[in-house]
Amino acid sequence: MAEGRAEVSGALLGGSTFAAIGLLFLLTAIRMFTSTLYQSMFGAVPNETVGAIALGVFAASILAVVVAWRVGPRGSVALSGTLLAGGTLLATASHWDRAAIVLAAVAVIGGTWWVALVQSARGGAGASPFVLGLPLAVVADLALRAAFRTELVVEQTTAVGLLLAAVAALVFLAAGLAWASGEREWTSPGVRGAIALAAIPALLLLSELIGANPGEAAGAGGLDRGPQASGTWYVAAAALGLGMTTGAVILARRRPPARLSALLFVFAGSLLVWSHLPVAATLGAMILSVGTFAGASILADTAARPARGPALGVVALAIGWVAFVAVAFVYYAYYAPGVAPFVAVAIVAVGLVAAVPLPMPRFGVAGIALVGLLGIVVPVVALLTPPTASRSEARSTFRLMTYNLHQGFDVGDLPSVQRLGDVIAAEDPDVVVLEEVVRGWMIDDQHDVLTVLSERLGMPYVFGPQIGDLYGDAILSRLPMTDVKVIHFAREPQLKHQPRGAILLTVGGVRLIGTHLDEFDPATDVRQRQVGSILAAWGGARPAIVAGDLNARPGAAELQLLADAGFRDLAKDDGADQPTIPSDKPTDRIDYVWGIGVVGSEAHTVATTASDHRPVVINISVR
Repeated sequence: MAEGRAEVSGALLGGSTFAAIGLLFLLTAIRMFTSTLYQSMFGAVPNETVGAIALGVFAASILAVVVAWRVGPRGSVALSGTLLAGGTLLATASHWDRAAIVLAAVAVIGGTWWVALVQSARGGAGASPFVLGLPLAVVADLALRAAFRTELVVEQTTAVGLLLAAVAALVFLAAGLAWASGEREWTSPGVRGAIALAAIPALLLLSELIGANPGEAAGAGGLDRGPQASGTWYVAAAALGLGMTTGAVILARRRPPARLSALLFVFAGSLLVWSHLPVAATLGAMILSVGTFAGASILADTAARPARGPALGVVALAIGWVAFVAVAFVYYAYYAPGVAPFVAVAIVAVGLVAAVPLPMPRFGVAGIALVGLLGIVVPVVALLTPPTASRSEARSTFRLMTYNLHQGFDVGDLPSVQRLGDVIAAEDPDVVVLEEVVRGWMIDDQHDVLTVLSERLGMPYVFGPQIGDLYGDAILSRLPMTDVKVIHFAREPQLKHQPRGAILLTVGGVRLIGTHLDEFDPATDVRQRQVGSILAAWGGARPAIVAGDLNARPGAAELQLLADAGFRDLAKDDGADQPTIPSDKPTDRIDYVWGIGVVGSEAHTVATTASDHRPVVINISVR
């Protein structure tokens, strides 16, 4: 009897490891696919076309039925797992964005097949490997992002990313062989189980948006606006890890009932996050993490009735993946409306209500300790061991840079957060005005560009969110920043015009305004209204600087408004009015530093392709 229990325990351990690593591959593939698709096609085709491509890729999950029919339980799991891990590895090695899109799409398709087929191919142990594997994958993903300073493993240098991904693939293979060692047969989840399975993709999206997203946890509670040093992301990550550890305790004790607890925590946490109350919203994200962690285990614990094939489970998950794309598209294409996460909450709630409580495997003391180690200890260690920051000597003037970061991607749409840090460090500015700052979007590889740069450069920041809580403008400074104010321009009625605004603060005795004006070429009237809002908020204080990506060519009417107010084009005055885009072969100048009551010297652009813009650098002296 003891030997039998050991065999079952070993099967569960191998299956849980197999499930957790495979899901980490799938999460990585989804981020790679969505980010390369978005970065390479944004502006070139309508958003609806981008959404349709994504929908087609995820809807292909329904083809798992054909794979299962052709090669059976073991063969179909082996084939889909190979596509998942192999596609992710090849996409990591690819340096051509179009190839990365195709390879990541292959990995996503293989991954969605793999989830459905593993869930349906049951053995003697009976329980799904995702009961423990799915929540473990969520907390392990959080730990990996903390360990790698918010960046994905595959965003590291090619050699490091490939090596780590290859090691993970080998462990994935070994765990898969252990999982497949027993008999495998197709099973059906039943109607209630199918409803629960259909909610799993929505739960993963809810984790991406809030429940396992430290940037959103901090941003919703207003804890990352500044002025402040880096570190908030890691504190928020540890708070979410504490929530996940609490979820593991609830799953272990089952008191109160895990299903009811998960439902209440998801609802209560979501409402608090939606409130955007200071600190309370961050607490809400932690509460939500309890519910999503426990819910991940409950939704995966479907009944396993023998069946001729996996059709019901495959169809349920395919519907779930289509809903995943639909909700994600609404969220990212329509500027982060609060209703989108609540649609995901509703889907998860329906799945939890439908889920059938079963005597599922529990997290024991060792499992709870593992969750605490990954979710709490790893982020705290990362917080306490920041990279060595660069330092500069004190100067009589201050050196200013304005840089559009292209959301942390280079001119070829490859992740380039570390290269951006290299460019800024080499110029050694005292103040950096940043545009297109993203802090944890799934379609941008989930990296927090501002946290990485702030700790890398040793420069505190002010952040001005403009789209949701995780996208906007920022200012880094070695000098004290005071009198901070963030403004939002009036929303334009046409959807194509993104929400924009500006950051106003005082640094080095100068009133500094960092902004990013509307991007559409014909929209000079929109930019003129935005410049008018800037001048109204400025109020005539001198000396002052307006810096950023103004999306206007020299001589444009919106720039003339600045000139009429007394501002001077400092780079032009210094004979350095060079083009700034595209960064590989610049032809247009749209990035500026305008000043009043100050003079500029040593103005220049930096020849780099770390972003699709070249940064503008200038030394500022007060008259």
